[in-house]
Amino acid sequence: MAELINVEGKGKIVSGNHDGTFHGRAAERDVLAKVLDAGSGVVHVEGDAGVGKTCLLTWAARDAARRGYAVETAADVLDQPFLLARLAQDGPVEPTVIVLDDLHLADPGTLAALRSLLPGCHERRVVWLLAGDRADDRLLPQHATRITLEPLPDNVVSDLVTDFLGGKPDTGLRALASLAQGNPARLVALLTALREDGQVHLERGRAALRTEVPPRRVEKLLRERLDRLSERARHLLQVASVLGQAFEPGDVAQMLGTSTAILLPVLDETIGAGVVTSVEDRLAFGHELIWRLVSDSVPAPVRRALHREAGEMLLARGDSAVTAAQHLLHGAQRGDVRSIEGLVSAATAVLRQAPDASAELAVRALELTDQTSEALIPRTVVAVRALAASGKLTAAQALAQDVLGRQVPAQASVQLRHVVALTLGLSAQHAEAIAILDELLDEPDLPEEVATWVEITRLLSLLGHDAARAGEVAETVARAHRGPANDLLANALAVLSVVTRDTGQPGPAAELAKEAANSASGTELCAYPQVLYASQLGSLREFAEADAMVRRVRSTPWRNAPKDTHTAVVQSRILLQAGRLEDAVAEARGALAAAEESALMLFVPPALAVLATAAVHTGDLPSAIDHVDRFRTKLPPDGIVFSPAYYQWTDLLVSFVGFGLDRVLGLLSDSYGDLIEGSSLLVEEPRSAAWFVRRAQEAGDIALAEHTVRRVEQLADDNPSFRAVAVAAIHARGLIDGDAKLLEQAAAQHRDLWARANAAEDLGALLAASDRAASVKALENALGFYREIGAIRDSARVMGRLRKLGRRRRTQPVRPLSGWSSLDDTEQAIANLVAKGQTNRQISAQLFMSPHTVNFHLRKIFRKLGISSRVELVMRTRPEQ
Repeated sequence: MAELINVEGKGKIVSGNHDGTFHGRAAERDVLAKVLDAGSGVVHVEGDAGVGKTCLLTWAARDAARRGYAVETAADVLDQPFLLARLAQDGPVEPTVIVLDDLHLADPGTLAALRSLLPGCHERRVVWLLAGDRADDRLLPQHATRITLEPLPDNVVSDLVTDFLGGKPDTGLRALASLAQGNPARLVALLTALREDGQVHLERGRAALRTEVPPRRVEKLLRERLDRLSERARHLLQVASVLGQAFEPGDVAQMLGTSTAILLPVLDETIGAGVVTSVEDRLAFGHELIWRLVSDSVPAPVRRALHREAGEMLLARGDSAVTAAQHLLHGAQRGDVRSIEGLVSAATAVLRQAPDASAELAVRALELTDQTSEALIPRTVVAVRALAASGKLTAAQALAQDVLGRQVPAQASVQLRHVVALTLGLSAQHAEAIAILDELLDEPDLPEEVATWVEITRLLSLLGHDAARAGEVAETVARAHRGPANDLLANALAVLSVVTRDTGQPGPAAELAKEAANSASGTELCAYPQVLYASQLGSLREFAEADAMVRRVRSTPWRNAPKDTHTAVVQSRILLQAGRLEDAVAEARGALAAAEESALMLFVPPALAVLATAAVHTGDLPSAIDHVDRFRTKLPPDGIVFSPAYYQWTDLLVSFVGFGLDRVLGLLSDSYGDLIEGSSLLVEEPRSAAWFVRRAQEAGDIALAEHTVRRVEQLADDNPSFRAVAVAAIHARGLIDGDAKLLEQAAAQHRDLWARANAAEDLGALLAASDRAASVKALENALGFYREIGAIRDSARVMGRLRKLGRRRRTQPVRPLSGWSSLDDTEQAIANLVAKGQTNRQISAQLFMSPHTVNFHLRKIFRKLGISSRVELVMRTRPEQ
């Protein structure tokens, strides 16, 4: 018996199974098994080099040996003529399997000898197993069986990678393995190179790429594949690499001065080699490593020139200015006027939609501009505006003030000084901002569009510095207005609304806020009126309308850091008022991080106030005290975003929990003496009325309790459309009169979960001495509401009341601490969007929350799932997981 095929290094290591079989060829093995069952026949296995022909023959030979066949094979191609000669002379011993591999390499004499032997095989118990790249039809008898091996499908490739590396591949590893195009030999070579490079990290049964390790052997392997391409194909790939990992074929054709049709054969060559793949409506390099190798093969000066040409091509064609500018960023050099002007044009074009990108482009253009150039000042204006819009206030202010120290044309000076004033106002330095803005309004021939900006900025700075004066100026603007509504009028009405609100006139304030929002034009100048109205709708517990207004602001095509942060702060309070505690904290933390990072100090106190209130209810008293201390002593609020009464209310809540009733009474008799009578607090936070009555009753201060009830009832009578205030009046009256029916009515009619839970708890406390069963029922309702909100401290308080009534409740079923089931609805929604490949900004647009909030939730998701990357999250969200 001749030697059995030796396949060491030719497929054995990719068999994947310990029993000697291999993945992905079940159908082909079935065909071979049927031939062996029949006892005679000719089988020709064909396919590309490395596709697994030898592996399949080896499996068949072993299967035949197990069945009792003698197995004859040639040691190599040179041995094939001798084997055939012996078989022709002596004939094979029956039953026999004769295996001949690599027939495409055989000489004509060997093929002729084989052709003469094959026709009589069906008369004897002899099976011929042949393999080659492609069969010669003249060689095979009519009854021969042909098996064509196709590339392995992705799932089989994944199984092979798992067996070879010892762990299930992650997304990045699967993408790299796809470069083998389902060819087992190429896959083995690639995986061997990865293992030898030390690029595979195994953990918990998963295999991932270690990107910190240089992939030297892998790159050598990929470079060899690229070297096998034609010169035209390599040239095309070098140009395409400049356009990015994914590219439009038409762009490559345009840069090469030809047409896509002419390039089609070359594109087919790159796709056939697995270097380029089709991704939706574009082409893309098969893997980042290939793209990087091709890109690195282009000399740096040539690469810069190609980037410049690509940027100019895209700009001239009217494509995305950001995409064009990214090329110009790579290609522009000092003194390159065309490229620098392209950067400036792109920065200007995307300022309202992508301020971060605009700032990067504008600053780069400025860096490349000669200090003696006439274009320096106008380019500086663009950079300063972009920096301010992206939230880089310190950099914007420093750059503007540096240039203002020189001789600056009047128009540029006006724009730069306005940005300085704007950054000062956003940093809560209102007096300094007003001084600059007053000077600007005295400028002769102030352009109308700049004058509108200046007046709006001055109105808001006055509101933060001197509310009474702001009201007078706003009144003047409103009285002088003629013609259709505009953004200056909208902001003036908004300022009047705030001043009216803070002097205890909530009805007129609400009407003014609504008119202000409706007067806004929808441009970047209209954010304050619309966000203010959303805030007031939330206070009135009109949550659907408030949410719609927030969505309207966030869905506008223009973006800037101040608007985004302001909207996030207001949305966080609306969520808190609606009882969505966790979402409120996420929004507030995101807003606080953005405000502190960008020196947007105007928005720090309101974010702290929301976080302080949330911390009280979740039992995190140290954080609550710290938050209040910061906005009370270190970052005093100015009333632009939230009313001063709201901060006082937050202070009282935290003071009561942290320091007791005496501290509350001291504050009320000292600095917060007019809080109930002279402010809009009872409208902004209707549940505060019942809270004040409770505190007054605890202190034995009947006068305070009665005064609170009279005030909230007066507000309800004066503002019949304020349904939340009307229910708050019923709630307060029920408390002071000890009227269970009124409290039951309040518990049923309150529009937010906080107030409903408070009313149910008050009812339960009232009935504890007279009707135990009704008391328990009310308290259990309150407990359910508090738990739905996530108010841990309040839940614990009600549990204590229930225990005193002899009621023992099982611990509420809670989500597990880890795993997919531990994610709440918001986290699951975000995880699913990540799985679809969306970025944080895209997810924020989908769910109408800030990117900072999305990032906050992602960190929680990673922690709960025990992962550390978006790639792992995608794997965890696959259906089979």
